[in-house]
Formats: sequence, C-alpha cells, structure tokens
Amino acid sequence: MTTLEEPDAAGHLGRVRARFGLAGAPAPSPLAGDIGARRYFRQPTGGGASALLVLYPQPASAAQANWAAIGAALGAAGVRVPALHADAPDLGAALIEDLGNRDLAMDLAEAPAEDRPRLLDEAEDLLLSIRSVSRVAATRNLAFDASFFAAELDHTRHWALEKGGREPLDASRAASWTDLAVRLARAAADPHATGDPVPTHRDYHANNLMRAPGGRLAAIDFQDLRFGPPDYDPVSLRFERAAEAVACAAAAYSEAVLLQRAWKVLGTFEKMMLLGRPFYRPHREAARRVIRRHTAPEGPFAPLLAFL
Repeated sequence: MTTLEEPDAAGHLGRVRARFGLAGAPAPSPLAGDIGARRYFRQPTGGGASALLVLYPQPASAAQANWAAIGAALGAAGVRVPALHADAPDLGAALIEDLGNRDLAMDLAEAPAEDRPRLLDEAEDLLLSIRSVSRVAATRNLAFDASFFAAELDHTRHWALEKGGREPLDASRAASWTDLAVRLARAAADPHATGDPVPTHRDYHANNLMRAPGGRLAAIDFQDLRFGPPDYDPVSLRFERAAEAVACAAAAYSEAVLLQRAWKVLGTFEKMMLLGRPFYRPHREAARRVIRRHTAPEGPFAPLLAFL
C-alpha cells in the first residue's frame, strides 16, 4: 500500500490545503495526537474560526472510510460528533469540525470531587445513543470475540511483560501467561456471562469525549466502533486515565471485561513509553492499580497478578 509518510511532509500538507481551498489561509498549527497514527492540524478559516486538518498514514484507508460512515451513523442516532466538512481519501486527508480543546478529563480535573460521579454518569448515559446506531455501521468492523481479545493480550505480553521483545518470558512463564490470557479472553467474550453484544465505541475514555460548544459531550475517535460486551465501554470510561481516581462500584460490571480491557491498555501504554512517550506513565500506573484493585483474590484471574 502506498504510504503518506513521505519526506516532503510540508509538500503533502500544502497539497491537502490546496484541495480544501485553504492555500491562502494562515498556516495551520500541529496538535498533539494520542496513540493513533493520524496527524492533526488546527487550521484557521477566517473570522476567528478554525477547523481540523486530519492526515491519515495511508490513502484510501479503512480507518478514514469508517470514520466518515460511522460518524454519519452516530450523528443520525443523536450522538454529537465532529462534522465532516470535506473528505479526500485519495490524499489520506479530511477537514473536520474543531470542537476545541476541552475534554471530559479536564472537566473531571477541575470539578469538585462530589461532582465527578455526575460527570461520568453523563458520559455513560451517552452510550444509550451510541448503542442505537445502525447495525450497518456497527458491523463495518469485526465484532469482539475471544480470538480478538486474546490477540490484544498477546500485544500486552510483548510490550508490557517482554519489553518489546527485549526480555522474552521463559517457556514456563510464557505458557502460563498464554493459558491465563486465553481464559480471560474467553470469559470476556462469553455473552452468557457478559450479556448480548451491543454497538461499542471501543475506546470510550475521558480524553475521547469533548465538551463541544453549547455544552454537549461529543464523541471522537469512533472509527473502530463494533459489537462488543455491554460493559466494555463503561469500564473503559470509569477505570482508565482521568476517571480511575473517581470511586466506582466495580461489582456492577463484569470482572472479566474490566480486566481484559485493563490488561489491554496496560500493554498499549507500556508500548508508548518504550517508544519514548513518557506522557503515558500516569495512565500506565492507573492501569496497574485497576488490575490490582479489581482482581478478585480468590477468583480465576488472580494468577495473572503474578505478572505485574
């Protein structure tokens, strides 16, 4: 596949701006991205307004097509999402609404402690609309299943336990991890235990919920939406990043789903740190606390604690 990681990055950005009729506009400013490979630029559009230029790592990617299709379906379901102003899949670029800089993590950080549960309840209520999205949109990506969850835990083993392959587990510990991880993956994917699958945002945490102009919460980074366990988005919301410090009754959620997600993101955060992004250290520590705090001491997943 052709890549857009070209030496002439400025030239590529110039072509994108020309396509969107912005060649004469003031220069855009780059924004810090999260874990994904997309790049974002805040583009002034006149009169004090701005939009976001989004550059994808490849042209005509599934991620770009999914963002457009799923975003439209979420909007039709009543979910506030960034408007798609213009799309250029052949350039791996899009121009979308700029929702500003304020996300739910900022709300949580600035709110009095007694107001933080209400903010998380507001975010969890939004899931009712996300779950009403059309089945066509929710099936653009493969549903979560035991194999998918197990593959994510393989990723955790590689990055969190083996330091990106530099410190491989010995054969006995590797076999033990694989056996336990497969058991956790199967339990998290079992609808008889976790409930019938529902449309799932897949990365529903406080940094992916923006406080849009007008005050509504808006969802971003929804291109991976798919069917998954009903508790998947709620545990992502309540037990990751900024929300981890807000008291929550974990017993209300599936232990297997909560732990699969926590181990999964632990691997992601360890990877980011190994790649030189220490910004993720607090998130890594939050994931470790969640795993320790919410693994039942006598439960089937307690042996995994030995790997921390």
